[in-house]
Amino acid sequence: MLGRKIIVLSVMTSFALSGCSKNESVPDTVNTTDNMSVESNKIETELNTKPNTEVAPESDESPTVKTDSKLVEYTVTSGEYSEVCGFKNTEGEVIVKAEYDFCGAFHDGMAYLLKKNLKSDSDGGYYIGYVNNSGELVIPVNIEADYGWMLDARDFNEGLIAVLNKDQWGYMDKKGNTVIPFKYESASDFSNALATVSKDYKYGAIDRSGKTVLDFKYSHLGEFKDGLASFTPANSEKNGFINAKGKEIIAPIWDQAMDFSEGRAAVAKGDYDNAKWGFVDISGKVVIEPQYDHAFLEPGGDSPDVIGGYFENGTMVVYQDGEDGQITAITIDKNGKELKRKNYANYSDLF
Repeated sequence: MLGRKIIVLSVMTSFALSGCSKNESVPDTVNTTDNMSVESNKIETELNTKPNTEVAPESDESPTVKTDSKLVEYTVTSGEYSEVCGFKNTEGEVIVKAEYDFCGAFHDGMAYLLKKNLKSDSDGGYYIGYVNNSGELVIPVNIEADYGWMLDARDFNEGLIAVLNKDQWGYMDKKGNTVIPFKYESASDFSNALATVSKDYKYGAIDRSGKTVLDFKYSHLGEFKDGLASFTPANSEKNGFINAKGKEIIAPIWDQAMDFSEGRAAVAKGDYDNAKWGFVDISGKVVIEPQYDHAFLEPGGDSPDVIGGYFENGTMVVYQDGEDGQITAITIDKNGKELKRKNYANYSDLF
């Protein structure tokens, strides 16, 4: 969840700009959040038809390369208004038959598969399972996700996956074994061998064995990136950063904060509607003064993740509001140097 990993989901129909994001299992931003955006790349490939190969008619098929695997997602029309998906290899052989409602991108050698749960009381009810990059279904598609697949369908990180079972989070390995019991109110993905979890509305951190390494005493705790995690002390609304031993490295003086990336973290002064965003380095030094209206985009609907908010290859995009709903997207480097600027008439034009 907390990951910057941002998957652009086809069901998202509305987007908004914001100073912080929605709550999910564990917030990515201070006071809010969790991690989705890997955009699949369309490929053009000639699919070879073989006696034991299932290939949909060309017009009904949409092959897509999935990251971290040689398997290619393909879709087949199912009914008048829907599709089902599966995976083929790069030679066009069906490895995972197209019978799933959603197929995730491969992370850490695993991808989720989803089927609608027609018996669920929730409109977003699904069953979740996982396939490895050889096409083997290693975790059967029977994990219930009644809160909606965008909230419950998580990616593997460092060999483990956070799973929700009867309103409690725990972790499974790549064989489907429960290695950390279902006992947490929320749970992040593993990062730097640690995961942020919560109990009784307080956050702490555990290692891969499930051992508590940071006590449950924080009002908020982000993911550990670049060796640091954002935190909010008990009975406080300010945010700073601690290391993996719980030592305060950056004092809690910020109203909002994102996790670190490439030695920089977005931090803000001001509330949700009036925040100004800037950036600090891992020592806490302000390297870019708070001045931007938005450090990321916030998807609408049920998505818990944000789009952007982190440096990638030395650059990121920040945003300034203009008059009459106009918005300016500004690409900056890690020192705040402006590299590119583009104006948009409104938010929707960004997409």
